[in-house]
Amino acid sequence: MKIITTISLMLILILGLLALGCEDEISSEILSITPPDGATSVAKTTEIKVEFSEAMDKMSCESRFALIMGDLDDMPGDFNDGMHGTFDWDANQSMMTFHPDSTLMDSTMYSICLKEGMEMHEHGGGMMMTGMSGHGSSVTGGVISKFETVK
Repeated sequence: MKIITTISLMLILILGLLALGCEDEISSEILSITPPDGATSVAKTTEIKVEFSEAMDKMSCESRFALIMGDLDDMPGDFNDGMHGTFDWDANQSMMTFHPDSTLMDSTMYSICLKEGMEMHEHGGGMMMTGMSGHGSSVTGGVISKFETVK
């Protein structure tokens, strides 16, 4: 009986230690995109902001972002048609701001394209597709959020 009790206690201890060592995988999600999906009468001088729930890796996010003129329904294979501009990040690396190099066109639809595969800063984990939804149209390979500029 003493052996069974000892073995049972050892199993409980091992299971407890395993449970403590198993953490849920940390993932990030998009909290907001500005201008929001479907916005109209957006200023032609607007900047694009993407807020994440975690600190993000700048290079992986910037290389998977594009602002493209047009009403896109599918993620482009490459971002060669994307507008040129510069990026800024907040101190926490959770808010990415894109500043287009030129003023946007009058009464024009633009698509903000965010490709799957953006990575978090410290944890190295990727953004799961579920973390990208709710801020535009979920498409194969990412999210597209659209807005139209003012006349």
